[in-house]
Amino acid sequence: MTESFTRSLTITEELVRAYSRRGNYHSEPAMSADLQLPGLVAQGVQAAGPAYGALLDVWGDEFLAHGEIEMRFVGIVLAGDTVDARIEIGDDAATFEVVNTTGARTAVVGTARRSGNP
Repeated sequence: MTESFTRSLTITEELVRAYSRRGNYHSEPAMSADLQLPGLVAQGVQAAGPAYGALLDVWGDEFLAHGEIEMRFVGIVLAGDTVDARIEIGDDAATFEVVNTTGARTAVVGTARRSGNP
């Protein structure tokens, strides 16, 4: 049986800075501007957070210990953007897509697998 989940997250400047180390385009506006980026850029794993959280909620410690996740970061997420994760979770496999609703583009796509084998 497959269950569908949707989760949202607004990625504020404070969250981007807390997640990223100092001295790069993720956390320093001047460095972002030097690269001609329109603002602080959230890390891909940070943008995928709502999908990962749903996987942890459903599969729990078994997923942490033995699971696999594969992601592709396909679109930019800036500080101030909101992302919506759409997750389809089955007994042992899942797919997800994270959409930057502010920028109207897909940001992350991926699959995950729960494995009971250590």
